[in-house]
Amino acid sequence: MSKLEYLVYQNSSKLNDSEIRVIQFILNNAKACKGLSLTELARKLYVSRSAIFRLCKHLGLSGYGELKFILNEMVQEQEQSEKNKVLTNNFSSDLIKETENLVKNFQSLNLDPFFTDLSKAEHKYIYSTGWIQQMLSDYLSHELLLFGISSIVLPAAVSELEMVGKIAEKGDMLFIISYTGDNKEINDELGKFETVNNKLRYVSFTDLKQNKLASLSDYNFYYPTVKFSSSNDVSFILAYTLVDFIINKFGIWQKEKSDKNGK
Repeated sequence: MSKLEYLVYQNSSKLNDSEIRVIQFILNNAKACKGLSLTELARKLYVSRSAIFRLCKHLGLSGYGELKFILNEMVQEQEQSEKNKVLTNNFSSDLIKETENLVKNFQSLNLDPFFTDLSKAEHKYIYSTGWIQQMLSDYLSHELLLFGISSIVLPAAVSELEMVGKIAEKGDMLFIISYTGDNKEINDELGKFETVNNKLRYVSFTDLKQNKLASLSDYNFYYPTVKFSSSNDVSFILAYTLVDFIINKFGIWQKEKSDKNGK
């Protein structure tokens, strides 16, 4: 379920018949609608601009801009799923194989510089680009808190990134969790940060492939996804496993540092 579909499900009781027809059209024609302006969409659906704006509010969104943002994410995830159409009937064996690859890759990482920056950062922000990634953001924030690291989980709107860019202090850390790592709007915003405010340390979590976001980041972590046997969807369970690996290693690093300083 995409974030937009989840919002519709959660707020269905607030929608009138006209709004339901509008959002059903948008969901069924996401690719065609994602590039339309508010005026163009209103004209296409024979409704007023204010009617669409009210729909956004009923869905808990700030406005049409945020609707377009999560609609674009939905289309990107659908396109990625299309690329993964070749399904396997060996989910268990694929999961075991990818877990072994994840362990091997993780063991090769030198995380001391990352842990040092994480410990020194006054503020830690976590931003995600989709509904599934948002749940992973919440999980990461919770796990960090177990070891005394508080963080701020940001809503999935570009305006939130803009805000962080304005208030960030030297050494602050921004985690960005994305499936593709190739969201142009987000990557462009990070590029602006480098010009206006280069105080942030970027940490990316993306699927296991080359992507623009990883190249922009100070630290990047890759999580493999595994296709389900009966659908075009993929499992993100190894993304959670990766978080656990990082948190476990961080706990060990903290203890070793504490023991060393105590001597």
